[in-house]
Amino acid sequence: MWGEIAYQLYGADGYEELKEYDQNKNAPGQNKLKDLFELGDGPALVLIDEIAAYLESASAVEVGNATLASQTLSFVLSLLETASESDDVTIVYSIADTAFEEEAEDVRGLIDELNQIGRRQHKTVTPTDESEVGQVLQHRLFEDIDDEAAAEVSQSYFQLYTNSERQFPQEATDASYVDRLEREYPFHPTVIDTLTEKIDTIPKFQRTRGALKLLARAVYYRWNNRPDHYERQWVRLYDLTPADDAPSGSISSTLHESLFEFVDLSSAVSADIYNDDGTAHAQLEDRKWTEKGIPALGSHMTTAVLWHSLAYGEQATGITRAEMNETLGHPDIRFDNYDSALDALAGADMSVACYYLYDEERVRFKSDPNLIRIIDQRVDNTPDAQARSRFEARLESETGTGAFEPVSYPESPADLPDKASTPQLAVMHMDTAPVTKELLEDESNPESVPEKVQSLYQKSATKQGGDVQSRVYKNYVLFLAPDDERVRSAVDEARHLEAIEALLDDSQQTADLSEDQIEELRERQDKKYGLLGELVRGVYRHLYYVDRDGLTHITINATEANGGTSLVNAVEETLDDRLIRADADAKGVAFFKQKLWQRTQDSMTTQQLVEQFAKKPGLPYLLSTKPLRKTVAKMVDESGYTYWDAETETAYWDGDADDHPENWRKREPFADSPDVRTSIKDTDVKIGNDYVVYTGIEALLDVHHDSIRPPEATEVGCTEDGCTTMVEPSDDGPAYCEEHRKPPEKARCQSCGEKYDESELNARGICPDCAQPSGWDTATSQMAASRAFNEVRTHALSKAASGGAPGVSQATVEVVGEDRLSKGSFIAQRDAFTDRSDAISVRMSYDVKTSTGSSYSADYQGSLDDFSRVTNQPDPFGESVNVTLKFRVDLDEPEPITDAEDDVLAELQAGLGQTNIDVKVQARGLTEVPPEATQ
Repeated sequence: MWGEIAYQLYGADGYEELKEYDQNKNAPGQNKLKDLFELGDGPALVLIDEIAAYLESASAVEVGNATLASQTLSFVLSLLETASESDDVTIVYSIADTAFEEEAEDVRGLIDELNQIGRRQHKTVTPTDESEVGQVLQHRLFEDIDDEAAAEVSQSYFQLYTNSERQFPQEATDASYVDRLEREYPFHPTVIDTLTEKIDTIPKFQRTRGALKLLARAVYYRWNNRPDHYERQWVRLYDLTPADDAPSGSISSTLHESLFEFVDLSSAVSADIYNDDGTAHAQLEDRKWTEKGIPALGSHMTTAVLWHSLAYGEQATGITRAEMNETLGHPDIRFDNYDSALDALAGADMSVACYYLYDEERVRFKSDPNLIRIIDQRVDNTPDAQARSRFEARLESETGTGAFEPVSYPESPADLPDKASTPQLAVMHMDTAPVTKELLEDESNPESVPEKVQSLYQKSATKQGGDVQSRVYKNYVLFLAPDDERVRSAVDEARHLEAIEALLDDSQQTADLSEDQIEELRERQDKKYGLLGELVRGVYRHLYYVDRDGLTHITINATEANGGTSLVNAVEETLDDRLIRADADAKGVAFFKQKLWQRTQDSMTTQQLVEQFAKKPGLPYLLSTKPLRKTVAKMVDESGYTYWDAETETAYWDGDADDHPENWRKREPFADSPDVRTSIKDTDVKIGNDYVVYTGIEALLDVHHDSIRPPEATEVGCTEDGCTTMVEPSDDGPAYCEEHRKPPEKARCQSCGEKYDESELNARGICPDCAQPSGWDTATSQMAASRAFNEVRTHALSKAASGGAPGVSQATVEVVGEDRLSKGSFIAQRDAFTDRSDAISVRMSYDVKTSTGSSYSADYQGSLDDFSRVTNQPDPFGESVNVTLKFRVDLDEPEPITDAEDDVLAELQAGLGQTNIDVKVQARGLTEVPPEATQ
C-alpha cells in the first residue's frame, strides 16, 4: 500500500523513497513519511477506499512473525500522525465496519483496532444523510429528471392519499410529503424506505450502495419489459422483481446469493411469486387481471410483500394494509381490485392461494409454508366423487353388525329380500331417500316417510326384473335414512380427510414442511378420522320401523349411544324393549294366543310361529328361538296345547295315565304309548316345518292317530263271562276269543248320525257324504290391487283343509278411484283376463251431470272382447261424473289355489302389483278341490 501511495503522489521519485520498505513489506515510520511529503511543493490528499477489504486480503500474507495486515495498521497509524503535524497533508479513508463481521476473528480485530486509531486522529464524515439517499440514486442512475413531470405526478399522488377513503401511513398525508415525492421522483418513497430501513437490517447489505445496485437493475429490467396497458409514474417496490433472473447481477441472483442467506424465502418465491413455467400462484392470479386490461396485481402485491418480509425483527417484518395502499396505490386502479387479489392469494381462491403468505396483522411471507392454506387447496382440488366414495366406505364400517342384518343401499324390491330369518336394517343411499326439512314438515305425511322407503316396505321381488308382490314379512324390515342437512358437512369432512392423507403421501409436498408441520398433519388426520365417523353416524339418524299402524319414524343418536357405537348397536339400543334375546323368559299365554296363534287354525308349525314375528306389524324382534321354544313348552305344560315332532314321531302332551282322549281309538291308555311324552322341556322343542303345535290332543290325534304306536300288547282274559281263554288286547274295545267274538258294531257319523262301518269314516268320524268340501266366500274394501288379490287368496288358503287346496270359482273385480275407464281398459288387457275371456263379463255405467242440468249416460254389459272396443271416456264437460265398472269371472271348474300361483287371483295380483290401481274384490269357491284338479 505505501509503495503505491508514494508512486501516485510523486511518481518514480516518490516510489524510490519507499522502495526498500515496499519490497520488504515493512511499514515506513513517521520520519520516513515526512521525508516523502517533503518531495512535494504543495498540499497532498491521500484517499484510501474500503480499507477493510484490503486488511482481509493482507491478513493472509506473512511478514516475519506477523502479517501484512498488522504492518498496514502500523503504516496507517504513522500516516495519520504525520498528517496531524502538517497543514498540507490530508488523509481520507472509508471503512464499513460491518462488512466483514462473519470473517475470521483476527481480521475483525484489525478492523476494530483501525477504528480506535481513527477515533484518536480523525473527523468522521457521513457522505449522505437519510433525506439525501433518493437524490444520490437519482444522480447515479439518471442523466436528467423532468422537474415539471415530477411536480405534476407528486401533486396527483398526494391528492390520492389525502382524498381517498382508504387508510395510509400518517406521513403520506402530511403536507410535507408532496415535497418528498417530488424530491425523490421517479423513485417512490416506499422503495427508498424499504431498502434503507428494512433491507438495511440484513448483515452485509450496504444502504446506499446496495440500494443503488438493486434499483439500477430494476430500472434496467423495467426499461426492457415495459407494461403496455397502463401508465407508470414511479419506480415501485414491485419493480425489484424476481422475474429478473439473469445468471448474475439480477434481482433474483441478489436474493438467492445474498439476502436469502439471512431469511430464506426461496421456496416462497418459486411457489408463490415467480417461476419460469408461469405456475406460481401470483402468476396465476395475474391472468385474471391482465385479461381485463388491469396490471398484474398478484405479482405486484406478492413482490412488495416479499421485500417487506426480509426485514430483521418481528415488528419490522411484513407490511400493514395502510402501507400496502401507499406502496401499490395507482389513480387508475381501484383499491377494491387490490383487496380482491390479496383475498384470493390469502386463501379465498384455492386455485391461487399462496403456500407461504400469511395474512395476519401484517401481511408477510414466511419460510415455513402455511399449512392451513396447503390443506385447503388440497381440499378444493379433491373431487366430490372421491369425497362421497370415502363417506360411503366409512358408512359401511360405521354400520356395524348385531341383532339386525344391514342391507346397503337397496333401490328395488329385489335388493331387500322378503324373509323371516333375521330382521333387516336397510341403510338408504344419501341420494335415494334423504330426509329433508320439507319432508319432516309435510303434514300429509305425519311419519315423514321417504317415498322410496315406503315403496320398499310395501313391495318385494325374488329377482331383479321379476314380478313385484306385496311384502309378507313387513315387520322384519327397518330403514335408516340420511338427514339431508347433515350430509354435506359429513361429505366435506371426508374431503378434508382425503386431502390430508393425499398430502402426507406426497413426498414432494412434504419435503417443504417442517417436522412439526408433518406431526400436525398426522394429528389432524387422526382428529378428522374420528370426526368423520361421528358425522357419518350423525347423518343416519332417521329410523323407520314397523308398528301396528305401519312405518313409524324416530330419530336415533348414534354419536352418543354407548360412546361411539355403531349404527346397528344404536338401533338395538333404541328398540331395546322390542328385542327378544336368548336370555328372555317364555312369553305368557295371552301373548301366545293373541299375537302368535292364527285363530282360524288348530295347528301351526314352529316355523310358522317364528314367521309370525316377521309378519305381524308391531311384534317384537325374535333374535333367538330359545325364548319361543320355552314358550311352546310352557303352552304344552300349562295351557292344553300339544306338540308333535314329526322327525321322531313323538307326541308331547300334558296328560295323566288315566286320561283317555275322545278320539284315541285304542283300548290301552294313550299315555302308555311309546310315542307319547307327558312332560316337555324347551330343549325338546325344535324349529321347522316338521314340528307342529296343536290346540289340544284331539287336534293332534285327528292328524297323527295312525302314526302313534299303541301301548305294547299283553294277554288279557276273554271278556265273555265264564270264559277263561287268554287273548291279545283289542285296540277297538273289549277283547273276545274266537268263540265269543261278535261282529263289529256300526259307528255313527259325527255329522249326520247315520251308521257306517268304522272303515268308512274318516279320522274325524265323518262319513264320505258329509266330508265333501264346503265353500268359502270373502270380499275386500277399496285397496291397492296387489293387496286385494293377496288378501282374497290368503283367506281362501286359511279355509282349506289340512293338506288340501282351495279353489276359486267366481270373482268380481270393481275398479275404484280416478280414471276408472282407462284403468279398466288396462285391466281388460291383462293375460289373467284375456286367457279366460270366455269366462269374463263386463258391466259398466257412465253418468255425467252439469251445473246447468244437462246430463249424459252410457251403459255397457257384455263380453270382454266387445268391451275392448268400447269408445274411450269422452272429454269431461260436467261437474259430476259417476263411473261404475265391474269385471265378473265365472269358471266352469274351480281353479286350485296353490304355490304354483297359476289361478286367476294370483295372475291378477302379479299383473297389477306394480300399478297404482285400486279395486274392490268379491270371490268365492271351494275350501278343497279334488286332488286330480291340482295335478
